[in-house]
Amino acid sequence: MLIRYSCKDMGLNCSFMVKGETLEEVTRQALAHVQEIHANEFNSIQTEEEIIRMERALSRSTREVTA
Repeated sequence: MLIRYSCKDMGLNCSFMVKGETLEEVTRQALAHVQEIHANEFNSIQTEEEIIRMERALSRSTREVTA
């Protein structure tokens, strides 16, 4: 099973999608993308607390998919 995240699942108008073997791997890549590309949409994600909240939101937007 693979884990998939897509910006569309977060309600964003963006075609970014990442797949990985672990939730941690996918969340890390998705968070990096959101911080780089969608910073304006999520204001400034800089404090540890803000990053944790975003990681939780990203985790809720991931899905298990078949290879």
